Amino acid sequence: MSYFFYGTLCDPDVLRLVLGYRPSRRQFTPAILTGFRRKIAKGRRYPVLVPAPAGCIRGLVFQPGRPRDHERLAAYEGPDYAARRLPVRRLPDHEQAAGRACVFVAARSPRGGSCLPADFADWHPQQWQRRDKRRFLQSLLTQGPVPCAHP
Repeated sequence: MSYFFYGTLCDPDVLRLVLGYRPSRRQFTPAILTGFRRKIAKGRRYPVLVPAPAGCIRGLVFQPGRPRDHERLAAYEGPDYAARRLPVRRLPDHEQAAGRACVFVAARSPRGGSCLPADFADWHPQQWQRRDKRRFLQSLLTQGPVPCAHP
């Protein structure tokens, strides 16, 4: 099972801390996910997807390299996210389907709304790396070797 990363897991430093190793370049394929926009999660510094019919998000398809990768990724995302298998397309030829990949989307609350509502602002990886990455990595480091939900 492969994963589509669209947020903090696209950052090699974050992914290394989550997985406990640095994945090889062969484990990644540039890809796009259509039908969504990437927004800042309300009150947080990381992204959440919101449906948008004309939306298109660049990210990475990741092929896990170790058996524990799946559980470490799920633990990192925590209960606010749920994995859904969605179609993704390879880049640069976005017409070529890469198949389906697990995408972490906001989980539904028992009352029917999102567990992780979106703010109005779009989430931009470069802006996050400049403004928030250092603090984000520090919070991951203080959580210890076993990943847990986003800080």
